[in-house]
Amino acid sequence: MRILDEVYVGKKEELNKKFALLANLAQDEMWTFRAIKDTDPFKIMRNFFFYTYNRLREENKLLLSTDEQYLSMNTGLLTKYDQEIVALFAKNEREGSKQAWYFVGFFKENDKQFTSHFSEIPKMANYYKNASDLIYDSNLELRLQKEHIIDDNFIRFSNVGFDNKELISVFLDVAKEKLEKKLKRNFKLALPFYYHNTETKEDKIQLLAPLYFPSAPVKLALVINKIKTETSEYYEGITILPVELAYMNSRLIVKPDEEWARIMDEVDSLSEELAIDKVE
Repeated sequence: MRILDEVYVGKKEELNKKFALLANLAQDEMWTFRAIKDTDPFKIMRNFFFYTYNRLREENKLLLSTDEQYLSMNTGLLTKYDQEIVALFAKNEREGSKQAWYFVGFFKENDKQFTSHFSEIPKMANYYKNASDLIYDSNLELRLQKEHIIDDNFIRFSNVGFDNKELISVFLDVAKEKLEKKLKRNFKLALPFYYHNTETKEDKIQLLAPLYFPSAPVKLALVINKIKTETSEYYEGITILPVELAYMNSRLIVKPDEEWARIMDEVDSLSEELAIDKVE
């Protein structure tokens, strides 16, 4: 069940005020894209908050107060002084409301609004079983499913200015070579992404890495699977995503490093795949 089915979060303006408080409370990072900074200042934060709640619900880690009047979650964020930041929800008393809870706001672990209802801090969301899956191993070979990447994602290439398949194929080879050099020097460039297939119920960690096409800003990210067989182990690039979507997906697990922040700062328009918003 999704957060918007369970929690009344308020209108976007009201929710943004709470996000503004969270941004000021938490350690500094990028919470929206430069292209929409004025119109949607918390795009990334909203996605992070909603999906973290959903994951915690799946893991049964949302904490209910003893009087059952309050619900809390661990946001996974820390204050500038390394205190845990929690979100607090109260029983929704609005007549006729379909949502059982009302979103109160964000609080530090020692704030009275939280400690008066809870004696312990809720657990963080977890997306992986093996920490090694989060780290790119530059000793392994990286292969590309070029036919699948190009043919199945041609619209994504076209949307960022590349509409010749032969040229895209050449650019992918160049980008792969440059990416491998960078990954040997900074494994954190490959960001972990939690993949969940709703049909097969398959869960796994994939990696997302920027594609450096010649003489062009980074617009796309490569989705990478680790392949293990009886005789070998290697990485396989299987598809691409708009770089903004890759950043939002990966932020659920880790805070991207400086190279990704630089890449995102150069994004001057938002992908159509991120244009849909569920909060009015």
